[in-house]
Amino acid sequence: MSQISEAKASVEEILNGLRRLGPNRVVALSTHKTKELIAEIEAQAENVAKQLDAME
Repeated sequence: MSQISEAKASVEEILNGLRRLGPNRVVALSTHKTKELIAEIEAQAENVAKQLDAME
C-alpha cells in the first residue's frame, strides 16, 4: 500500500471514530469506551501526521 493510500485509510478511520462520538450517533458510549475511542483517534491522527511528514 502506498503512503497516500495508508494516509487516506487512516483518515477514514479517524472520521469513523469521530462519527461515533458525534451528535448523530446511534448508541451512547460509556465514559470508558469514549476515552478508549479518543485515545485511538489521537494515535491515528499522530500516525497520519508522521506519514505526511515522511512525504515531504
